[in-house]
Parts: sequence; structure tokens; C-alpha cells
Amino acid sequence: MPPTEAERLRALSERAILDTPPDPTFDGIVQLASHLCDTPVALVSLVDEDRQWFKARLNFPECQTDLDRSVCRFVVAAADLLVIPDLTADPRTRGNPLVTHDPHIRFYAGAPLITASGHVLGALCVIDEVPRPEGLSPQQAAGLCALAQQTVEAIELRQALRDHQVALAERDAARASHLQSDERWRSLFHNLHEGFILARVMRDAAGRIHDWRYEDVNAAWSELVGLPADQVVGRSVRDVLPGLEDEWVNEFAQVVESGAARRFTRQVGTLDRWYDGICQRIDDETFSVIFLEVTERIKAVQRREALLQLGDAVRDCADEAEMQRLATRIVGETLHASRTAYGELDADRERINVAVDWSPTGSGELLGQHPLSDYGDLRDNFLRGAPLIVADVRTDPLTFGKAAAWAALGTVAALNLAVQDRGKTIAMFIVHHAQPHQWTADEIAFVRNAAERLEIGIARLRAEQQQAILNSEISHRLKNSLSMVQAIASQTLRGQVGPAVIRTLTSRLQALGTGHDVLLQRHIQSADFQTLITRVLDAAGGTDRYDCVGPALQLGARAALSSSLLFHELATNALKYGALSSEHGRVAITWTVSGNGDDAIVTLDWSETGGPPTQAPTTTGFGSKLLNLGLVGTGGASLRYGSTGFDATFQAKRKHLEEA
Repeated sequence: MPPTEAERLRALSERAILDTPPDPTFDGIVQLASHLCDTPVALVSLVDEDRQWFKARLNFPECQTDLDRSVCRFVVAAADLLVIPDLTADPRTRGNPLVTHDPHIRFYAGAPLITASGHVLGALCVIDEVPRPEGLSPQQAAGLCALAQQTVEAIELRQALRDHQVALAERDAARASHLQSDERWRSLFHNLHEGFILARVMRDAAGRIHDWRYEDVNAAWSELVGLPADQVVGRSVRDVLPGLEDEWVNEFAQVVESGAARRFTRQVGTLDRWYDGICQRIDDETFSVIFLEVTERIKAVQRREALLQLGDAVRDCADEAEMQRLATRIVGETLHASRTAYGELDADRERINVAVDWSPTGSGELLGQHPLSDYGDLRDNFLRGAPLIVADVRTDPLTFGKAAAWAALGTVAALNLAVQDRGKTIAMFIVHHAQPHQWTADEIAFVRNAAERLEIGIARLRAEQQQAILNSEISHRLKNSLSMVQAIASQTLRGQVGPAVIRTLTSRLQALGTGHDVLLQRHIQSADFQTLITRVLDAAGGTDRYDCVGPALQLGARAALSSSLLFHELATNALKYGALSSEHGRVAITWTVSGNGDDAIVTLDWSETGGPPTQAPTTTGFGSKLLNLGLVGTGGASLRYGSTGFDATFQAKRKHLEEA
């Protein structure tokens, strides 16, 4: 320990923070440190004479440990950032019980909590259960040190607030003079990086809090709110910020009435800014607020969620116009735009044809064809794929001469991104604001990502349409080929075999064609099991006398073709000799899937009732062989010829049905 250890311990004791209840301010700091450094554990550790005590802890079981188990004491000794990539490899820590036993920590990084007088009170540290050879990135290290400094400021502010509350209780009548004379208090909160407010509630005749008044604010308040500090002291918040949301008054009133501090993350709509902070009660009439602006963080989350929503919409949408409507609405609402639209370039590359647009008040304002030249010198940049990024169309060189055209649209700021396919501009994603707007890099990237997702979705729909046309043509030609095979077979076999044999061959070729039809509807890769059964039974006849029940199941190409022949044989036999040869006979077809993964088994039962007694065939023809081959031609068939009807059970591994 440094030679000033006694002074350091005295400084820690004077701040009266050891063994105090949890505080949302410090809880928020460890959550931010854990998120910043991507670690499961974060601690605010205060190193006392014979222990380390945690003012805030995230995912750590104990509230304190003895110094033999402390790694933070090395941070106190060094008074500098300490990073240990692998605690089991460092001679200082490899024998530490927290390393050798539960919770088996492996990685440690700690930033010292150094007061203005140079005393190290402890450390803000992050911990992982696995080694991290790379340690912390420069950004993470800098952020951890910055959070450590904010921790010290929170400790100092806590002490100052406590001292101030004591002084207020003793000298309530001289509150104003006290605030001016207490230089330590004023110096502390005026130098905070966070915004600070000291406020007094305002009550109506019934004693209810309906507003609050600024007693004092610091310099950071002006930077974070964008208003001069010297113009707000003594005024109410509703006067300073007209149209302010009621929650800014009601929630702070609850803090004063209940005495319970409250953390908030909320927007001031009139400023279009988001703030994160904590409100704490001072006495029955006053409270303090410490806050930071988190607008970009909130908007980044909103943009990320919007892209996820857009991805889901594009994936599930089967209509091109609806896809464009969803994309323009999601982008417009996320960026609070006055208008968004999507248009495609016409054949002569001079005009944009807008088929879909969105605005908060409706749509249709931008529909139709728009010559690019009407809105400025845009064509060359647009054809090269360069974006149009204009904060104010009235002053930008590209749009200055066409201000009237933009004014007709009610547009002042514009972001138009070219959508390209293989290096050629084919469309434009359009975002407008009715007021001047400085487009950020994150907003531009968001619109670009949204435009790319939309274009991918449109390309998918158009590819599917082309595939459907191609499949239809393939199906037509295949049917012609099978018809020709049927005609050739009939002519060749005529006179050599009986008409029944020719009909059997013809019907089997038709069943094979049905299987191909179902495959083509599924783009040749797979076929839906129930659709295949229904189509084959439709072709065989007697559809209204079948009952089909089973879970969704996809068949591979080979399994679909072999199964179509199997179901055709079963249906034909039922019509000739089985249940469907009788007036009241029926067939029940059920299938189930048991097991998981590669061992999952599909079991199909064919059960006939209401028909004549059945007997096993005395000869083995093609039909009998086909039934014994089962679903994928590998067996797994059990055939039963009973006095009440024919039953069969077929089994195959699901992976063989899907892959075949």
C-alpha cells in the first residue's frame, strides 16, 4: 500500500459511504460498465482497512470480501488502470480463492476511483469467467476510466448533497444565502459533466404539486438542453419548456412525496431529445436531478428495431406494392420524416416513377412521374449511384435554383438514396423533412440498409414470379412428354397385352406426372406431403371418401415421385378390390412423426373399412413389389389383408423422406 494509506482510509471514512443501501446511480454505472466491456460482472469496490465492500454489484454473489480475495487492492496500490487477461497466469492472483474456487473468475480490469485530492478510494472493475487474452480495446479502456471518474463524482456529489441537506435543516430560513456561500457545493455540481438541477415544487391551493421551479442549474445543463442557464433560474419548467410532457412533473412530484429516488429515461418532445438520469428528494419541497442526454443511443436502438421489423415484413410479404408501403412507413416513422417514398427509374433514365409514398397525414402526395431536372442538378450524381444529402434545399448548390418545386412538396431537407443492381441505378428511396435537418451518418446508413432490404425483397418476389412461369412451362412440356410416352406405349403394346394392362400403365404414368406437378409448385426441390396425397387421390377418384390427417411434412424430389406411385397403387387397389369398391367403404390415411433429429421416424397408416374381405395376392406383380418398397423404396412396409378390409403401415426416417 502507498505511504499515505492512513490518509486514504480517512478520506474513505469521511465520505460515509461504506455499508450504505443500494443506490440507482451506482447500479446504473455497473450496468453501463458491464455493457461497455461485454462482461457478465461489474463492481464498484471500496477498499477498506481489512475488507473490500461493494457499493454496487452486477452478477456477483457477495457484498464484500476480505483483502486476501481482493484484486482491486492492486488497483489502489498502482493508482492506475489494471488489466489482467488471465488471473490464473498472474503471480499476484493465481492463488486467489475467487480464482481457484467459486466463482472461478478469470479476467479482470479495474479503473481507480481517485478523488480530486489524489486519494484512491477503490476501483470500478469488470470481471469475466473466461480469460480474455486481448484484454480491453482502447475504447473500452477509455470508457471504463471515464465511468470510474463519474463514480467518484457521484460519491462526491452524494457527500455534498448530504452535507447540504444537513445545512438546509439547520438553516432553512437562509437557504438562498447558504447556496451562495457554500463554494464547495457550487464548485462541485457546476463542474459535473452531467446536467444538474436543483428544483422546488410548486403547489396549488389544495397542496397538490402541479409544477416545479428551477432553483439552480449547472453549465452542463445548458449544453444538454440547449438553453441558457441564466434565463431559467426562478422560472417554472412548464414556462421554460411549453408543451412539456406531464410525466416530467408527475414523476418528480412522486419522488418528493414518497422520498424514493427514481431513475428515468424519457424524451422531451419539444426538444426532440432523450435523457437518462436520476431524481432524488432533498426535503419536503426540493429535489435534485442528475442527467445525461442519450438521444443517439435511443435512436440507434429504434433504428435497429426498425430494420428487424422491416426484415420480417420483407420476408413475409408476398405483394410488391405492400412491401414498398411497409418499408416507407417504417423508415418514415423511425426518422420522424414528413414524407418517404420509393420510385423506380424509367426507361430513358430521366424520370422517377413513384408508385408508393408515406406521410404522417396520409399518402399520395408524391405519386406519379417526376422529371429529375425539376428538382435540381441531380441526374448525373443519381445515375452514378451518389446520394442526394441536402440539409436545406433553399441554400444547397444542387437544389438552390429549384426551391419552388421543393416548396410545392413542402420539403426543406431531402435524403435520396440511389438503389443499384449490378452497378446500374434502378430506383430511389426518398426521405423528406419539412424543416432544415442535418443528416447524420447513422441515419444515412439506416436508410441505405432499409433500401437494400426492400430491393432484395422485390428481387425475391420477381424471381419467384419468373420461377412460377418457368415451372408452368416445364409442367406443360412434361405433360406433353408423358402423353407421348402413353401413346407410344399404347400403340406398342396393343395386341400384345390386354386393355387392363395398358390402362394400368397409363394410370401409373399419370400418377408420376401428378408427382412432378406438385414438385414444380414447390420449385422442384420438395413437395408438401398432404398436397401430394390429395392430388394423387383426386386423379384416382373417390376423393370424398378419404380422410387424411397428419402434421406438416416436406418430401424430397425422389421421395415425392416414389410416394406418388405408391399412393396411386393403394388408391387403385381400393377402388378395384377394397373399401372403395363398396358403396359405403372409406379409407383413413394418417401419419405421425416420432423422435427428433436424424432419428425421427415417419409412420403412415392406410386403413380401409366398409369393404369386402381381402386376401393376399397369390402372385407378385409390379403393384405388390411397389407396395413392399414403401415410401422411399427402401422397405419399411407392413401389409395386412383382413376380413374387414386392407390395412398397411409404412415407416421411413424423416431425413430420408426430406433428403431423397
